[in-house]
Amino acid sequence: MALLRTILILIIIYYVVQIFTRYILPALFTSYMDDKMNEFSTKQKKQQKKTAKREGEITIDYIPEKSSKNKPGKGEYVDYEEVKE
Repeated sequence: MALLRTILILIIIYYVVQIFTRYILPALFTSYMDDKMNEFSTKQKKQQKKTAKREGEITIDYIPEKSSKNKPGKGEYVDYEEVKE
């Protein structure tokens, strides 16, 4: 009797997992992806509003290199002679 009960429980668990992966999981994934796409589009619209420029407006983005006094040079020049064998 215990063997039949165990087999029945395993069969029920198998079908519950199948139903979950076939119907419920894709629905959850779809709703999650819709939320993320909406979030992305609202962020993108906000970014476009921030960077919206009037016609003829010019913006130059330039970041000069940071110069350091301790900047290593190209190295030290060393004389060498070719050795002919």
